[in-house]
Amino acid sequence: MARKITLARAFPLMLGAAIVVGMVATGIAAHLRRANAIAASAASVDPAVLAGDPCPTLTKADYEARGAKAKQVFITNDIRYERRFGHADCNVVADGGGFAPVCQFSGPALLVVTTPKGAFYFVPGTGRAATVVTRDGTPSCVLPKAS
Repeated sequence: MARKITLARAFPLMLGAAIVVGMVATGIAAHLRRANAIAASAASVDPAVLAGDPCPTLTKADYEARGAKAKQVFITNDIRYERRFGHADCNVVADGGGFAPVCQFSGPALLVVTTPKGAFYFVPGTGRAATVVTRDGTPSCVLPKAS
């Protein structure tokens, strides 16, 4: 004889189903929020600032021999940025099926970008804007062309 389904027996199944549905809905919502945030971030970067002449570079010894050092420090996307002057604005852009962090600097004079692959030293010059794009842990710095 079949057992009669009572509320006491059905409740654990209903509760489990509600938890599974809630977890799936939360996961989908988080994915959509992330996708929208990345799309908005990528849209805020002018593609023209990603092209330009490469920034002059320094070796670690040259940087340490300089009297002036980068003083302002921040970390974003697990990348440490140090600059001497100016302001910074960072975003993420789509890059060949993945995403790449992009930071634009208003006039850093000196930049040190540290990733898991090491420290990279750039000297855009005083009052010159610079854009740093980090692909696969290796940053590249460009001096955007004047419009």
